[in-house]
Parts: sequence; structure tokens; C-alpha cells
Amino acid sequence: MGRRPLQLLLLLTHLGTFCYSDPTSLYLRITCDNTLTLFVDGIDQAPNLYNKREWDHEDVVEISPTFRVIAVRCENGNQDTEMGLLASLEDDNEEIILTSDTENWRCIEGRPENWMAVDFDDGGWEKAIPSRISGTHGMMISEDAVWITAAADPRKRFNCRYVRPIREPTLGKLLLLSYCYRGVSLYCTFPILLHNN
Repeated sequence: MGRRPLQLLLLLTHLGTFCYSDPTSLYLRITCDNTLTLFVDGIDQAPNLYNKREWDHEDVVEISPTFRVIAVRCENGNQDTEMGLLASLEDDNEEIILTSDTENWRCIEGRPENWMAVDFDDGGWEKAIPSRISGTHGMMISEDAVWITAAADPRKRFNCRYVRPIREPTLGKLLLLSYCYRGVSLYCTFPILLHNN
């Protein structure tokens, strides 16, 4: 008999659950006491803010699952009262991914130039501190969220930023390489790393 040709088959396949699957949409629920300005990855979200001057009514903004930076400015107008930022981020399954807290958000009083940009260096900003405001006041923001403000406890305005950590690559699909020679099938599997933004 003649020699059978070597057959190569490359097949991408799911074998079990090996990878983190990003949601298709994220929803940011957010408010400021008293006036909200919001940037996501440097893009002004003003057209999507319908309650930006109503501190007890949150805005809901759909953002990309691959977002890098949420930048917020809270202003108090002419009032000399307590200020604060309250926010939570959820996926399309209503799972809470992020809340305003004193660990992951950095805040500062004043108007630093280009503060909303993705590549802005906020390393000199201090971590947020709890505001004296409390409660969700009937809003749909997660109860785990904390009203936060800048360390100086300003009464006029402050800016806050959340910078998303870059995730390490995770084990993704397996590349299944099979070949058949003279009626004998051999299989090899190779992991493929998924680089998450």
C-alpha cells in the first residue's frame, strides 16, 4: 500500500471553562453632591447625564467593558455644605464590579490641567476619604458604595479618578492539534493566553 498522507487539523475549541469572559456592557450609576461632571477614558459624558444637578437622583451611563479611567468632578456652586461622590459599576447581569471607596479612588481639590486624560499621572493625589454624607437616598447605587471626597474636605469642588488595573493574561482557549498517520491519531493541546485590556 502506498504511504498515507499526513493530515493536519488545527482546531480552536473550548475545553471546559478556562478564561474570564468580559461582559458586553457595563453600567455606571453615579451622582455628586451637588453637580456632576464625568469623563470616561477622557471622553466627556455630559450628553448622557440627565440628573447631573440632582444629587439624590443617579445618572446611569453605559460604558465600554475595556474602559481604563473614570474621572469625576463634583462642584458645589455657591453653597458651603458637605460634598460627596457616590458610584457603583455593574455588568449586564447586575453583578457589582466597582464601587466608590477609599481604597481605589484618588481625589484632589482644585483644577489640575488635563486631569481627565487616561495618561494623566495622579500619583501625587491622595486616596479618597469618606464624606459626611451617608445613605443611597432611594437611588439604585449599590449599598456597598461609600460617599467619598478629597482629603482636604473641600466645600466648592474636587476631582476624583479611578484607574483600572491592567489584568495579567489569563489562560484562554486550547489549541487542539491532531494529526493522523497510517490510521493512528495523535493529539496535542497548547494553551493560548488571552491578553486583557
